[in-house]
Amino acid sequence: MRESREFTFRALLLGILLSVAMAAANTYLGLKVGITISANIPCSVLALILFHSVMRTRSIAEVNLAQATGSVGEGIAAGVVFVFPALVLSEAFRPFKAWGLGEYAAVTVAVLAGSTLGVVLTGFLREPMVVRSKELKYPEGVATAEVLKTGMAAFDQGRREGMLGVAAAFLGGTGVKVFSSGIAVVDESISVAFRVGNSAFKVGSDISAALVGVGFIVEFNGAALVAMGGLLAWFIFIPVFTALYPAAGSARDAAEAMWASQVRYIGVGGMITGGLWSIFKIRRELAAGIRSAMSGFTRNRSAEMEKADGILQDLPHVLTWILIGLGVLLAAGVYYTNVGAAGATIATLYTVLAVFFFVAVSVYIVGLIGSTNQPVSGITICTFLLAALFLLAGKLGGAEAVRTVLLIAGVVCLAACLSGTAAQNFKTALAVGGTPRALQGGLLVAVAVTSLLAAPLMAFLDGAFHIGSEKLLAPQATMFAAMARGLFMEGSSLPWNMVTLGMGLSVVLILAGEWLRRRGSAFGISPMAVAVGIYLPFTTTLPILLGGLVHLLLTLREKDGSGLAQAMQKGTVLCAGLVAGEALTGVFLAIPVGFDVQLPLPAISWAPLRATLALLALVGVPVFIHTAIRKRGSNPPVR
Repeated sequence: MRESREFTFRALLLGILLSVAMAAANTYLGLKVGITISANIPCSVLALILFHSVMRTRSIAEVNLAQATGSVGEGIAAGVVFVFPALVLSEAFRPFKAWGLGEYAAVTVAVLAGSTLGVVLTGFLREPMVVRSKELKYPEGVATAEVLKTGMAAFDQGRREGMLGVAAAFLGGTGVKVFSSGIAVVDESISVAFRVGNSAFKVGSDISAALVGVGFIVEFNGAALVAMGGLLAWFIFIPVFTALYPAAGSARDAAEAMWASQVRYIGVGGMITGGLWSIFKIRRELAAGIRSAMSGFTRNRSAEMEKADGILQDLPHVLTWILIGLGVLLAAGVYYTNVGAAGATIATLYTVLAVFFFVAVSVYIVGLIGSTNQPVSGITICTFLLAALFLLAGKLGGAEAVRTVLLIAGVVCLAACLSGTAAQNFKTALAVGGTPRALQGGLLVAVAVTSLLAAPLMAFLDGAFHIGSEKLLAPQATMFAAMARGLFMEGSSLPWNMVTLGMGLSVVLILAGEWLRRRGSAFGISPMAVAVGIYLPFTTTLPILLGGLVHLLLTLREKDGSGLAQAMQKGTVLCAGLVAGEALTGVFLAIPVGFDVQLPLPAISWAPLRATLALLALVGVPVFIHTAIRKRGSNPPVR
């Protein structure tokens, strides 16, 4: 029998440390490319290694509490990077470097409010949607449980060689970042620009282990769609528009200027339509989720349920409602201290309705199709547009309306992100014998600690790399900033011709996707993924495609179903190590940059050699992933 202890200080401490690390890594990654990686499996592997190597635990529930607590960091990072930088990019808040206590407090309390509501409200939905539902499988929750069970068995038998693979991946990601951005051994990016007539072209690639890892994690389908967006932007739209409107200067300058001022807004239009489509596409599931949620929100728990042990033990009903009330009060406090009474009142009432609605949607959708496919962008866009309608009806405008709509969107987005995180962890706990009460307690502690990191981390990264620049594009936040200013600020406008073109392109992609689906094609089309690709530099999308191609190659070569599942699980862990290594190194490199140290430090002065080494690194990362998976793919994922 395994030890039954679960809610221990060491599990909580490790979980908090993992949450902070995942928040830092995913904040950097989300600001760079608009994508975050699921933290449950990486946190599970790290928790298994540390508990068995250092703490010698035999309690799978204790390990699960640590990984679940650690996963909070990714959920908070995803919610934060989607919206909150838009407060500065839209000029609704002062620049990060000028922030005072007011801005830091507003963002921190908003993050705490939305995250708390997401975790606590999911507790109401645990019984009807996680425990009793036969339809909702929660794939990431089940996969995490299998990793924990397999890992505990492997470590009990003394097999720990998988630690080397995880460590090698982390160090590989770290090394690529250090020798490109920290020390000039390889170029950070290699590219070439040229003209054909008046048409300007630019092609190249960033040297990034993290982006290759992201491409593997989002699989070939997702990586190909992002790359498709890049090809449309840099090989069709930019050449066409630079031919129609010739610009002086080099081909590189002309291409980059056309993308920055016009073409990337095609991506904005595509994201708007894609987000709305993602919600429309799940309309039946949405209705079913609301029906299931109502049974959870309105049911009266029996005395047996309140006193139950084991898998039925939830937080006390009274405490749950106190925490919900606290979350609403925190959100209201942010609104009333940052906008006028009318806007704050509208914001508070709308937030209550939107949070209850979208938490139910999120919990249902992650149960049906998984956290990776959770339409957070769609949920946030819908929240934004509906909130904008309420504010316009209330005749609010200017910077106050921009501030209000973005704060609302941020709170609701965080609630949706954390509800998906909590639901998957409830499913894992159900499978490994964890208790919901302990799990929710761990999640709430992690929320309280990690929320304190969100605002300082954004300001820190902005000071080093400038959020909104090519180093940290923050695609979703930039989109929300542009939309808010275009709707509410006099004299501000979007290039609506480009936005409209993007909307039309998304409609075409939707129709193409539906045609493929009806023909039974395994390749799906997400207009949101293509739109993100349009919004990113092509040098960012190419390494993502390389990672996706590794995933495709393994899928084609591995015929055995169980072998393929194990290989992909191993690949996910390795690629998460690459992403974490590079992303955390990027955060650490911001420290010397903040002290005005010019990076990268000079090392190799001969440019052709740096470019050659950069190409070798770019090819070497996917080769490493493929070789490591093929070598160990048939083994349990943490061995």
